[in-house]
Amino acid sequence: MAEKKEVPVLEIARSLGVSPTTVSRAISGNGRVGRETKELILTYIEQNQIVPRSRGSNYSSKKSMNIAVVLPGEDEYAQLPYFTKILMALYDFFYVSGYHVLIVRTQGGDIEALKDVVKKHKIDGAVLTRILDSCEDIHFLKEKGIPFVVTGSIDDDEVYQADVDQRGGCRELTDILLKKGIRKMALFCADLRLTVSKDRLNGYLDAIRENDLPIEYELIVEDAADSNVLEKSVRDILKEQVECVICGDDGICLTVLDYFRQLGIAVPRDIRVASFFNSMLLEETNSNITSLDFDIRKLGKLAGEMLIRLLNGEPCEKKKMLGYKILIKESTKI
Repeated sequence: MAEKKEVPVLEIARSLGVSPTTVSRAISGNGRVGRETKELILTYIEQNQIVPRSRGSNYSSKKSMNIAVVLPGEDEYAQLPYFTKILMALYDFFYVSGYHVLIVRTQGGDIEALKDVVKKHKIDGAVLTRILDSCEDIHFLKEKGIPFVVTGSIDDDEVYQADVDQRGGCRELTDILLKKGIRKMALFCADLRLTVSKDRLNGYLDAIRENDLPIEYELIVEDAADSNVLEKSVRDILKEQVECVICGDDGICLTVLDYFRQLGIAVPRDIRVASFFNSMLLEETNSNITSLDFDIRKLGKLAGEMLIRLLNGEPCEKKKMLGYKILIKESTKI
């Protein structure tokens, strides 16, 4: 007897001229498939000694109907509006798609919570809402053959990615400020272990280089999400007579504005302020902050759609990118 061979559901579907979903339904017996179509698929599988394989079938053939949404374990990040908004977008999308959402929190290299839900076969797939340098969660999910999508960008052609054009937006916003005549700027970066922070920094540097200006690295502050680092840096840049402060995200921006108020520094009279990420928190301030605006709900929906296609064994683009809006407001008025 010939040895059976594993063949992806997608390949079977292409051979028979049907959709991957139809093949999956015929195999599982769940869902509507015409009698003749079902017999065609099953006969083809039997005659060719095939063991159908969908992406992630080496993990578990039993469906849990749960999706893990992986959030930061650190409260200072998890409580940011971005993570709240994308979590709700993913929850809404998967709910109407018939899936439940399990919140999993990881911190740095500690991905034990993710390993636990996988070990107990509690999830069918995952969405990673941030990417760290170590990529331990990505390596783990690959190893286990679990379908997943990241919201962000990573230099890995094997990873499905849904992102917004962080680098392009930050480059354009910085360029606009330079075209206004602002020359002495400081950038307060979030954690540069995060790929999104690196993208924002690179967009800022792109604009400076394109305008043939020197890069003042002493005015680029790393780990500005740390309140101690940020407070000292605010005082330092004021001594340097910086014209404009660009904040890596909304959380940093709110803290900077608070320090300025404490010091009696008026925006934009004494200094201009911009943020590389807009949120409801910034919109509630009275400072009218110039910022980059991304449609995070749309991003969550996009990531959800990509993951559903992977779970159904359907073809899916490896990377999809959304655009941005630049909001020019009073905080950068010359």
